[in-house]
Amino acid sequence: MKKSIYAFLLLVASTFTVVAMAQLQEPENDIRQSTEYIALHETEKRLAFSEDSVRLVATDIRNQFKSYTDSLRNEGLEPTEEELSRYTDRILELEQEAFDLLTERGDIIARINAMDQEWVMSQMNSSQPIVDETLAQTDTLFENSDLESVTPASRNLVENICIKDALSGEDYAELLAAHTEDAEMDALIAEYTNIYNRMADTAEQYLATDSEAEAEELFTQYHTLVDLAESVANKIDSRWNHILDTKYFAYGYILERDHHYELLDSSSMEFTTMRRECAREAGYYASDAVMHYAMGRPTLRKFEYDFAKTMGLEMAADSIATVSREAQEVEYRFEPITLERRLFIDYQPITIGRTNYYRESNPIPELKVYERGVIYRILLGEFRNKQPMTLFKGVQPLYITRNDEGHYLYYAGGFATRLEADEAQLFLKEKGFKSPEICRWQDGTMTNLTVAATDSDGDAEIPMVGKRYMVKIGVESIDDTLNTVLTTEAPGKRISKTSSGFTVGTFDSRDEAEMLKTTLTEGGETSVEVIEIELN
Repeated sequence: MKKSIYAFLLLVASTFTVVAMAQLQEPENDIRQSTEYIALHETEKRLAFSEDSVRLVATDIRNQFKSYTDSLRNEGLEPTEEELSRYTDRILELEQEAFDLLTERGDIIARINAMDQEWVMSQMNSSQPIVDETLAQTDTLFENSDLESVTPASRNLVENICIKDALSGEDYAELLAAHTEDAEMDALIAEYTNIYNRMADTAEQYLATDSEAEAEELFTQYHTLVDLAESVANKIDSRWNHILDTKYFAYGYILERDHHYELLDSSSMEFTTMRRECAREAGYYASDAVMHYAMGRPTLRKFEYDFAKTMGLEMAADSIATVSREAQEVEYRFEPITLERRLFIDYQPITIGRTNYYRESNPIPELKVYERGVIYRILLGEFRNKQPMTLFKGVQPLYITRNDEGHYLYYAGGFATRLEADEAQLFLKEKGFKSPEICRWQDGTMTNLTVAATDSDGDAEIPMVGKRYMVKIGVESIDDTLNTVLTTEAPGKRISKTSSGFTVGTFDSRDEAEMLKTTLTEGGETSVEVIEIELN
């Protein structure tokens, strides 16, 4: 049964957005030939070159410093603070310069896009099929010729007189615009690929740097590149949809007019298959727009070739076949890049060391408050005056700060989770600290969770309360056999040295602790007991 071309267009429209764009203009009125437009493109190219040059210098300095620090560390040395500062300052200076160039380039690209859009909109109001003088220069698909000398047999499919005569002036102008856009698609893909590669390089540098300041600069640059890539991808998407819809409409209209229903039916099946393949691949790669073009281009080229053969346009068919054979496959399998902001929070478990570890030559560091993220610490005490280090029984790491009343506050450790903080609190109680308190900093704001548990207004978060359990083993050391039992029967549980042996845990229930005790006793351990600890 005869199928209407418009029924197929509904199928295509379900996948691709129809974007009415026409890139045609009389030479003397063509905005792309204006001094401003040409100057903007030249400036954009110059800025891109300058940005790449600055980034190369930054990369070179980064590599030089890495080689220098590696050589120092091979000798057991570390770079000085002055050297680190000099390095990071220079890198940040160069990265800022590159970012400024990128921002300036982005503004120029936005202006070029605005001029392109202004030109397109003006042409949509025109129905005259006027040839773009730049078509012959930008057409990388077919050999072009002046339309004033169009012959019935042209190597350029769109220039054949049978096509021009079959379409209205407006539709033919739209077809020529789509043809021009088709010739520019490879350049857009190359632009996207370049931006994506820079995104990947910036993300790699961000994850590798140890400098928080440099990381912030790289994070900002990365998201600027993300916005730029999205802008180019949107342009690829809209232009490819326009090319696909416009060419199928024009050639399909002629096929239906001349009753070539067999080709219409077969091409409908091929485009449906292509659409399904695109749907299956959607979301797997960095850009669906690039994927749509890469997977759709061979289908469109085959349709153009079949159309040319059906219409007896042998020269155009040969030209399309040659271009299709020589065209490089479009790379679209770019892995999505997801970059999460790093917090640079220094989490440190509590250990017991020398009581004189902190002294005049190695004073207790000032408490650092992080503006973003969450960290838990244990408050050991608040005092009017500084305390001797023997009071803290060799606990490391320690941090000191002063409150609004001028009192000294001593904190221990740094933990990422509440459970780790609870276990550290129990550990300190077992070491003889009477009332260690769990404090949490969230985005720079501190809450004493232990004190909050008794807050009568009920607004504060109530910390974990109840009973927890530990297993105490009376041995002087843990041999390989005992270590195997503990890692097998109590995976992930903390093992802590005490004055009379070791403790394992904590456990949420007594049954868990008793099971470990039974296993250890059956294995020959004679001094094993379960300790019950009240959380308060």
